[in-house]
Amino acid sequence: MTNPPRTDTQILRDLAQCVADIAAQPEQQQKREAVKALNRLDQVLPRVYCFPEGAWLECIPPASLQCADPVLRGWEMRLRMAIYTHEFFRDDQPIDAVFNVPWDGRVGGCGLNIGITATDAAVPQTYFLHPYSNLTGRSSLGAVHYDAPLRERHDIDKLRTPQLHINPETSGEWLTLAHELFDGILAVRRRGHWWQTVGGVCQTAMMLRGMDTLMIDMLDDPQWVQEFIGRLAAGHLAVLDQLEAGNYLSLNNGCEWIHTGGIGCSDELPPAGHDPARVRCRDLWGGEQSQDLIGISPALFEELFFPHLQPIVERFGLGCYGCCEPLHDWIPVLRRIRNLRRISISPWADIRKSAERIGREFVLSCKPLPTVVCTERMDEAAIRRHLVEVFTITRRHDCRVEVMLKDLHTVRHEPERLRRWVELAKQARTEVYG
Repeated sequence: MTNPPRTDTQILRDLAQCVADIAAQPEQQQKREAVKALNRLDQVLPRVYCFPEGAWLECIPPASLQCADPVLRGWEMRLRMAIYTHEFFRDDQPIDAVFNVPWDGRVGGCGLNIGITATDAAVPQTYFLHPYSNLTGRSSLGAVHYDAPLRERHDIDKLRTPQLHINPETSGEWLTLAHELFDGILAVRRRGHWWQTVGGVCQTAMMLRGMDTLMIDMLDDPQWVQEFIGRLAAGHLAVLDQLEAGNYLSLNNGCEWIHTGGIGCSDELPPAGHDPARVRCRDLWGGEQSQDLIGISPALFEELFFPHLQPIVERFGLGCYGCCEPLHDWIPVLRRIRNLRRISISPWADIRKSAERIGREFVLSCKPLPTVVCTERMDEAAIRRHLVEVFTITRRHDCRVEVMLKDLHTVRHEPERLRRWVELAKQARTEVYG
């Protein structure tokens, strides 16, 4: 779009100025420095974050947006999310005076089509994951069924290397328009946050083969599983090759949401020798996760999956691992990842074992159970008690901690629950750490 409506232009510039004013406040620099210290593994108070994800649709209802153009409505949403984070959540996320513009692109499939059936008739909705990330979710916010297409093991030969598809014309138009709208207010920069830098080898395997079937494969033909995961990992690395060769990568060492939760502010990235004109994987945060493997033993993970996932994480400058899987018994294996910096500790992980095994060597990325803000009654006393327990354990083991509320689809249309959770988390932090 070369000539946005005048009303849309004014709406966006007013919002951008509000973001710039927030970013200029001294407390924002304090937040940036605290996150950098955490990511360096310095001793710092635990960081508290709120990531509504699907519940952003209840915090800022789509009907409340004012821009008429669909692309600009998305930009409006992201600006409002930054303002909302500061004014409403009051958590430890820094707000920066920047506007990130993605590439108009996608990554193709791997040769087999995965059927997806929603369990209800709800219309899928699109939502952004974070104010400074261009990653979006599109979902009916309910369960879905995947129709696994890899029915026979010999179908593995139908797998193809995913291909990157970029629309340079649209990508250029977006960047030009952003400069026209925001220059002099926000720093406009090209930053595309590709899912491939988050990691999804195990998820893809489950969607292609089916969870029950793949579990049987692990016992019946582990050699085939190794070959299967190896091919998917090779495809994943090939996409990273394409992103590097096409110069489509961009830094994520600022206020961006990284991996499966956390903020990327870092003075260790990019490393010495970085060429600003050509970003490499080694200049970025990246990682992998294996939440679809819940239920397998650490030994089976180490034998069949870890050898293929480790090189993906090590491709990056600083590595993250995990999502919703309980990793406490896998930490001894994960320690072999040479650049590992952040480990996800989900609600199903043993926090005592995790804190003991992580200590001060990695960021303990703690993700308490999100349903505490989704049920009919929000039990504030129980939330506070649990967070006090978490902080007591992490302080005992001198952990470097971030605790975040995430993985939400609803807060029962009561966004104030999110602000209250942040307040309770900060109270618990003060009680334990002083």
